[in-house]
Amino acid sequence: MSMLTRSITLGVLALGVGATALAAQQKPRGYSNYRWYIGGQASYFNFQTTGQTRGWIPSVGGNTMIIAKRTGLLISVDDALGSDEVATIAYAASSTGTQQVAFNDVLRFSFHLIAFPWRGIVEPYIGVGGGIMYAVSPVALNTTGYTPAELSTLYETVDDLTSTGFASLVGGLQIKGGPFMIFAQYQINTAPSRGNAFVGSTQTASAGLRLLLGSSRDYNMDNR
Repeated sequence: MSMLTRSITLGVLALGVGATALAAQQKPRGYSNYRWYIGGQASYFNFQTTGQTRGWIPSVGGNTMIIAKRTGLLISVDDALGSDEVATIAYAASSTGTQQVAFNDVLRFSFHLIAFPWRGIVEPYIGVGGGIMYAVSPVALNTTGYTPAELSTLYETVDDLTSTGFASLVGGLQIKGGPFMIFAQYQINTAPSRGNAFVGSTQTASAGLRLLLGSSRDYNMDNR
């Protein structure tokens, strides 16, 4: 992180904390409950394929968090920005019995049910959930001689073997200041089934900023 980015982040946090302190007397008790946040994150994505060793690539994404009291829901999307990633999949119609594919990005959609050990300005959280992951627009290599029908069948196999579902565990820490929340988290996904282009578990280390959109619950209705 550059010095300028670090300074801006700290400045926003300081302003947010000050705003929270000034407004504290006007907020109802339990004001931090039933909140809805939306934000973005920058990440590094760790993965391995059947054609290359494990490594990290940058990723960007967005997320929304809905908090009740000590539980919540976290939904996120991440786009890992790869370049010329390769994998080898089994393909019986090939003369070698395998097919090499190339792709750049890896897109992931995740959801987690999360729990907070305690609530406050600084809040750790842990969650379990799942999601889907797939290579974006994978390309089959060395397909000279394939007929259109054979290519269609090949790409059905490629699409199937470059995507997977997963179960997931996430843990993180968030710091609130006014309408803003900075956070850092680490996510581990289960490995795909044997034969998939991706090998082993995948992991994501993220940091980002969330903005309070408002209440996820009608306080006026609660007071009737």
